[in-house]
Amino acid sequence: MLDNIPSYKNYLAMKERLTFEQMHQIHENILKNVDSNNQDFLDVWQNIIQSSINYTTTRAEWSYMSNEQKLNKDSYRTTEHNTVLTNFILLERIFILHSWNKHTWTKELFLQNDVSNRTRHDINEHRKRIGDFANYLAFIYAVNAR
Repeated sequence: MLDNIPSYKNYLAMKERLTFEQMHQIHENILKNVDSNNQDFLDVWQNIIQSSINYTTTRAEWSYMSNEQKLNKDSYRTTEHNTVLTNFILLERIFILHSWNKHTWTKELFLQNDVSNRTRHDINEHRKRIGDFANYLAFIYAVNAR
């Protein structure tokens, strides 16, 4: 096997990784606890998906970039990642606003118990994990678009 070519097996050896099953479960827990006709949810969800696609595109290209290209794009990638994090915090706030069960997905995604008025600072330690979940969502939307 070629160790220098990215694989799911290599990913599973990384810190704070999420298995496909864990990502599927987080996704399902979000969807089963919302009113899918609620405009607040639909607006935030659309932002989550768009920011996930943007972030995933940059992250997928990262391993093929030269050091100079990475240097030029690094702040943009960070901004994209921060947008993803902010959108998940907004989703949690929509859940709170509508008294929907958020605990099943927030605890697994953020690796934290309840935090009142969660901020990006609160979840920054787990930003790679949350970014991985954003990549999963982009994958789900990509394969369902065929």
